Amino acid sequence: MPRKRRIDQHRADADLRQQRNRPQLSLILDNVRSLTNVGAIFRAADGFGVRKIFLCGITPTPPRPEIEKISLGSEQTTQWEHVEDPAMAVRTLQNEGVTVLALEQTQNSHSLYEIDPPHPLAIVVGHEVVGIDEQVLFLCDGTVEIPMFGSKHSHNVATSCGIVLSEVRRNWLSLGNPPPWELPSKNSTERN
Repeated sequence: MPRKRRIDQHRADADLRQQRNRPQLSLILDNVRSLTNVGAIFRAADGFGVRKIFLCGITPTPPRPEIEKISLGSEQTTQWEHVEDPAMAVRTLQNEGVTVLALEQTQNSHSLYEIDPPHPLAIVVGHEVVGIDEQVLFLCDGTVEIPMFGSKHSHNVATSCGIVLSEVRRNWLSLGNPPPWELPSKNSTERN
């Protein structure tokens, strides 16, 4: 079977992607230290239509060649902001009516495959070794985890982020037409 050529895939150019209505889906990166992981998260975020990424604490920010090598320019098509304190990013989004879920294995976490993700939504992902800061976990509206079936207890943070974004978008798109981000919002000001 012949592959699609990039020109045949009818991908929107960067200007059109910026104008396209995106779901109210955000990411909060809590001290993700690896430039490679940040680049991969940017690329997944662009592919799944994330509206904004909050790069918190020690998380590296563009422009960095190491990020750009992996993100392939998606750091230019996905809005991002550096916020020193991830708890501030969580509180800001919650004050805007966004549900904030932590991707973390806790005593109370729910399987990603057993929830109906609300809209608007923000997902917090954490440091590659120690996970999400305890204070940030406490502020979140809940925790979700990806069930594991192998010998390791977790995936790489960028892989996990891609899995979560894919599942959230699949779930939202299964709700019918139009998707939640194209329905009239409860308040008259729609964030873009």
